[in-house]
Amino acid sequence: MKTFHAPAERAETKQLLHDMNIFANLESVDELVNALPFIVAVLNKERQVVYSNQTLLNAIGITDLRKIVGLRPGELLHCVNATKNEGGCGTSENCCYCGAVNTILDCLENNRKATSECRITAHPFDKEISYDLSVTASPFIYNNQQYVILSLLDISNEKRRHALEKIFFHDILNTAGGIRGFLEFISTSEDTHEIKEFVGIASKLSENLLDEIMAQRQLLAAETGELKYIPKELKINQILSEIKNTLEHHFVGQGKKITILQGDNLALYSDPVLLKRVLINLLKNALEASRDGQTVTLGVKKSDDSHIEFFVHNPGYMSREVQLQIFQRSFSTKDKSRGQGTYSIKLLTEQYLKGSVSFVSEEDEGTTFYIKLPLNSLS
Repeated sequence: MKTFHAPAERAETKQLLHDMNIFANLESVDELVNALPFIVAVLNKERQVVYSNQTLLNAIGITDLRKIVGLRPGELLHCVNATKNEGGCGTSENCCYCGAVNTILDCLENNRKATSECRITAHPFDKEISYDLSVTASPFIYNNQQYVILSLLDISNEKRRHALEKIFFHDILNTAGGIRGFLEFISTSEDTHEIKEFVGIASKLSENLLDEIMAQRQLLAAETGELKYIPKELKINQILSEIKNTLEHHFVGQGKKITILQGDNLALYSDPVLLKRVLINLLKNALEASRDGQTVTLGVKKSDDSHIEFFVHNPGYMSREVQLQIFQRSFSTKDKSRGQGTYSIKLLTEQYLKGSVSFVSEEDEGTTFYIKLPLNSLS
């Protein structure tokens, strides 16, 4: 069976049930693993579950262990990559960068305890969910058979806190510091034209400050399902101009050029606040990926009779490794404590704006992100 990463072979059902019975009948094992507050599972050398604690069963809404015996971790959690290849969890191209399967493989191949972080995008019950997990795999030999004791600990809150700390302690404090500097200069200047110019800059910086705070507030509300979708009739070219104006005065736009390719000024029924948030994040990411003197292009075109497509292009190229992880929460090309931009773009577009997100990245052509939306999304 074809695989892009981990071996695809699986144990036979008879062997799986045999292994399950071994661990179920070991003295005091149930009491021990069920006393732990986090997920614990025993995997065979084919990375299939042969035993688990009650915490895992409760997490996935299963009461009978036999229903999950033979599944791999990504299949248990409904990882979106677990069904991309016929070999299942661990065998798709995306799995090459999965912290869970790589930790398990390290444990099996080197017969040692291994720990790593894992980002999983899951799709149970027609709803997309993102997990940030700490994964530990420990080797265990029993009756000359190789097993892995796997533990999963949810660190989503920790990752969220680190991201917020980075944003507030770096981006927001930098912006606030810039405002204070301009105000101090204004207080000592007597040149009315100069004062007027710097008041305008300070005003733009304060808008950026509020925008950063609102972005985090919207993302938190979106993840908890509390965000309200309020569609209105919008003039598309006006939206594009407002977004360009916002980021021309943002620090990420300094030294770079923003060009707008406008299409027919069609009326779009959508939520203006959420649409602007998505497009601002797209444009901001493109500017961050560009060097001084380079041009970033923001545009729109009619996709078909009922859809419109926004696009943002920058001259940079994303490696294949980045492309395979770009929409995962907590993944960032900047540092490990970031990783909210493209994740929030996908979340807001697909779950609230009723649209879709895609991209193309080529070394000689650069990178273009596309946001396809229905022209009328009143429902």
